[in-house]
Amino acid sequence: MKKISWGTGITIVIILFLFVTIGQAIAIHTFIDYDLVEEEYYEAEIKYQLQIEKLERTNALSEALIIKLSNQFIELDFPSIFEDKAITGFINFYKPSDDLLDKIQAVKLDDENKMYFSTNELTTGLWKVKVNWEVERIEYYNEKLLMVP
Repeated sequence: MKKISWGTGITIVIILFLFVTIGQAIAIHTFIDYDLVEEEYYEAEIKYQLQIEKLERTNALSEALIIKLSNQFIELDFPSIFEDKAITGFINFYKPSDDLLDKIQAVKLDDENKMYFSTNELTTGLWKVKVNWEVERIEYYNEKLLMVP
């Protein structure tokens, strides 16, 4: 039986190392999807730009939408510069830890431009309240983080 010299051993180790490294590179390139996050990238960019414009319009208002947690209700106090019947939209109650608990509620205001949402319908924890609303076809957007007890 013939022994392998140390030079041959080092050569075999280097060749095996190269095969494993190249094999991993090929496997990673084959099985990992390098597509963009959005299939329709440009449409998503336009939607994002529209969202930015909504935020700018909202920030330019003389009165802001106030979202606050009080007792067992989330109170949404819309700007009194608009009539209650002119305001339409929806409220998205987003639970970051469990999207199955998300809720969407249409905007229904009382005579004082206020809306109340019972926290009994929400589980305890962190919620993001996203309000998409419009007046006379002009869209606005607000959001606030709330900790529901």
